[in-house]
Amino acid sequence: MSVTPQINKIEKVVAVYLEKDTSDLEYEMAELAELVRTANGKIEISFVQKKQLPDKATLVGSGKLQEIADYCQANEVDTVLFCDNLNAIQRRNITEKLECNVIDKTDLILDIFALHAKSAEGKKQVELAQLSYRLANRQDKEYTRQGGGIGTRGPGETQLETDKRNIRRKIYQLNTELEQLEKQRDTLRKSRMRSEVFTVALVGYTNAGKSTLFNTLTGNNVFAENLLFATLDTTTRKVQCNGIDIVVTDTVGFIKDLPHQLVKAFKSTLDETLLADVILNVADVTNPNVQLHNNVTRQLLAELGVTAPIITVYNKMDKCTGGKPELVGDTVFVSALTGKNIDVLWQLIEKYLMQKYAKVHLEVPMSEIGKVLALLNKYDANTNATYTDDGAKIDVVIDRKYISTISKYISVK
Repeated sequence: MSVTPQINKIEKVVAVYLEKDTSDLEYEMAELAELVRTANGKIEISFVQKKQLPDKATLVGSGKLQEIADYCQANEVDTVLFCDNLNAIQRRNITEKLECNVIDKTDLILDIFALHAKSAEGKKQVELAQLSYRLANRQDKEYTRQGGGIGTRGPGETQLETDKRNIRRKIYQLNTELEQLEKQRDTLRKSRMRSEVFTVALVGYTNAGKSTLFNTLTGNNVFAENLLFATLDTTTRKVQCNGIDIVVTDTVGFIKDLPHQLVKAFKSTLDETLLADVILNVADVTNPNVQLHNNVTRQLLAELGVTAPIITVYNKMDKCTGGKPELVGDTVFVSALTGKNIDVLWQLIEKYLMQKYAKVHLEVPMSEIGKVLALLNKYDANTNATYTDDGAKIDVVIDRKYISTISKYISVK
C-alpha cells in the first residue's frame, strides 16, 4: 500500500550549505527556499560550512554536524536538507548523528515531482527516478525504513520495496511499462511528422510562466501556479497562425543541476522538443538570475540535441521594474498574464512558419480544377477558391517543397 502524501502541515526545515569559492550562496539559498516552499515546508534556519571539498564521511565535517545536531535536539525539526547531494555513506552517518529525516536537493526535487505528477506516465517516470536514486544513494538497512514528510513522498515509497531485489524488479517493471507508453508516443510523433504540422515547443526555467503563456497562445486552461514544477505533463494543442494549423507543446520546466535521473526519466517527454520547428525559451524577466536561467535552458537543449531556432521570450514584463537583459537573436518581452506583446510573439512565430510555407495565388483553367484540387489536398494545403466562367482562382498556403508541382498556375493578384 502506497504512502499517501501528507502536505497540510508546514514542515520545519533546517538547510545546510557547503560554500565553495565558486558558490553563489545568495542565489542557491533563494532557490532552495523556493523549492522547500513548493514542497510545503519552511526553512527555519540555515547552516553554512565554508569548505572547498566535501567531507567524505559527513559532507560538512564533524564539528559543523555536531552544531546542527545540537540545534535539532533543542528544536522540533522535521527535516534537515543538504544543498549538495549525499552519497550512501554520508547519508548513513548524518542520519545516525541527527536522528531525524535527512534529505538532499535531489530528494527534494524528486519529492516535488511526486506531488505534482498527474498523468499515469508522469507518475511512472517520477517513481522510476525516485527508485533509481534511492538504489544508488541508500544503505541497505534504509530500504526497510518507512518515512514521512518532505523527501519521502511519492509512488516509490511502498511496503513492497523493502530490499534492493524488489527495487530492481520494480525498476524493470516501470521501464517496461514506460517503453510501451513511449511506443504509443512515438506512433503519434510519426503521425505528426507525416502530416508535417509546424510545431512550437515551450521550454524554459521552472516557474517562468510557460503554462500561462501556453494558455494564452492556445486558449487552453492548463494548470498554472506560482510554484516550481507546477506542471509536469507535456500538453499539446492545435491552433491556427495566419490561417495555418500549427501545434503548440508545453514541456516540463528546467532547473540548475536538474537531477540526471529526472532528465533520463523524462527524456521521452523532452524529446518533443526535437520535433519542434521553433523553440520558445520562456524566461522570467523579473528574476535577477534570468541570464543564468537562460544559459541553463540552452545547455540542456544542446545536450538533448535540439537544433531548431530559438525565440527568447522574456515573460512577466507587467511586473518588471528594472533594466532589460541583453538581447540576443529573436527576442520579445511579453506578459502572458495580461496579453501584452503576444501579437509581437505571434509575428516572430509566423516568420519561421512562412519559411516553411508559402502563400501563393493560383489561376487554374476549368479543365484542370479537379486535378489541381486533388493535388493540393494530397499536400494538406490550405485553400480558398472562387470560381469563374473560365476556371478557378485559388489562394493557397502550401509547404514550399511542393511549390514546383503547381508553379505553372501561380499568378500575381
